[in-house]
Amino acid sequence: MRHLRVPSAETQHWLEICRNRGWLQSGAGVLSLENGKKGIPLSIRAPQESDSQWNGNSIFMADGIIKGPEHWSEHLPSELVEEIKDEIPNSYEIQGDILIVKLEEKIRKHGPVIAEAMIKQLPSVRLVCADNGVTGEFRVRDLQPLAARANDISTITQIRENGVLISTDPTKVYFSARLSKEREDNLSSAKELRKKLSRPLRVCDPYAGVGPSLASLLREQNLVSECYAGDLNPDAFDLLQDNIHSFISKSDVPLTTLSVKNIDARKWVEEQGCIDKIDFLLVNLPHHSLEHLPDLLPLMSKDSISVIRGWAIIDRESLMSQEENISSMIKQTGGEVKSVTCSEVKGFSSSKIFMRFESWQKFH
Repeated sequence: MRHLRVPSAETQHWLEICRNRGWLQSGAGVLSLENGKKGIPLSIRAPQESDSQWNGNSIFMADGIIKGPEHWSEHLPSELVEEIKDEIPNSYEIQGDILIVKLEEKIRKHGPVIAEAMIKQLPSVRLVCADNGVTGEFRVRDLQPLAARANDISTITQIRENGVLISTDPTKVYFSARLSKEREDNLSSAKELRKKLSRPLRVCDPYAGVGPSLASLLREQNLVSECYAGDLNPDAFDLLQDNIHSFISKSDVPLTTLSVKNIDARKWVEEQGCIDKIDFLLVNLPHHSLEHLPDLLPLMSKDSISVIRGWAIIDRESLMSQEENISSMIKQTGGEVKSVTCSEVKGFSSSKIFMRFESWQKFH
């Protein structure tokens, strides 16, 4: 391949000239040469070295650097790209080694070809699935496998978050990697509470899913003494059990109590030994968190400071009133409110937001 030898400082200048005039070789990279020079790859349409347009810069032959495709769509046949160019998906989600993509109705028949192109472009992806929306009581995704590396179509995968591997299955359980920062903040609040209490915490996560919030809490040495966790979704419960045992196997300080149950969160108040015990409560059922909160408050420890962190989907215009709303619930259950903060995490729709709330209180 021919290359144009230019001073490094003039590289961008000559790249623009070659690109604009159709002289730049597509898919090839710029070479680094000796003596502060660069080699720009030239197409067959570029003039010969003797052409005055090169301003005396020489041309030489070299194997060059061949770039791979920069986008998965470059692996598709050109005629297919032309046919579906207006419906090509611009975004997708990756959970572990599974890629989840929404396909418009017009291009669903091309799903397997699109999936194969994605697998070729993304070596870390094992399985590509079409997202056909949510379904069932637990509102999990209806995923259709389109293509798999080595024909491995298992939907169980592992996600690494904050240094911890968490097993999940997007066809059975909801998992949001975008809430990773919220889970980091759970740990910060829990450590602050431990400092105030001067002892490890009794933690309850009744909407635990597969346990992402517990991963960092249980891996932190001497942070949790008792753990009560559960989920109503039986598929989530199976993965939750396995994950929790994986988390605690890495800890040098064993828990004094571990209770993992496949029950409705509001049934924890009926469990022996849970009333008046919990120091740190997580409430993550966004469509119902505020509705369920009064049924969970009897779990909270008495005569010592405690923390509740939760997430809810609310009307945007009601954000300013939620602190008083949550304070009122706590006071009605005999709590002395120390502080309540409500903050928007992200938008949910044109009229609703996803809100985080954190309350510090003491029940008597």
